[in-house]
Amino acid sequence: AFHTAFAAFPWEVLDVYSGPPKVAFTWRHWGTFTGTYEGNQGQGELVEMFGFGTAVVNDKLQLQDVEIFYNAEEFINVLRGKAKVEDVNANWKSTGGCPFAAASAAVSGNGESKETKKKRKRFLFF
Repeated sequence: AFHTAFAAFPWEVLDVYSGPPKVAFTWRHWGTFTGTYEGNQGQGELVEMFGFGTAVVNDKLQLQDVEIFYNAEEFINVLRGKAKVEDVNANWKSTGGCPFAAASAAVSGNGESKETKKKRKRFLFF
């Protein structure tokens, strides 16, 4: 079972590409593979899975709908011992932030306003 492979399996939003009401974003899931999966014992390697999603929110920013897209095959193959961690996610690229940050006033050193920096945090779920 999948839940025996990791002690924790956090999830975070990486980049946000559109504002409400339909928010498009990239994300990653990761964990240290110290447990077992289908009889394969992890060796403490960091295993990551990346994907894309959309979330629809109402005017109070309450979540109404979520769609998550990803290809789990490479990730599962690492857990099964059929692929090495360094061989997966080779083509994944993150732009490193929200493209709407530049539109904010009072720009700081990296192109984000102080207000945007406060609002843009990575969300971790354990």
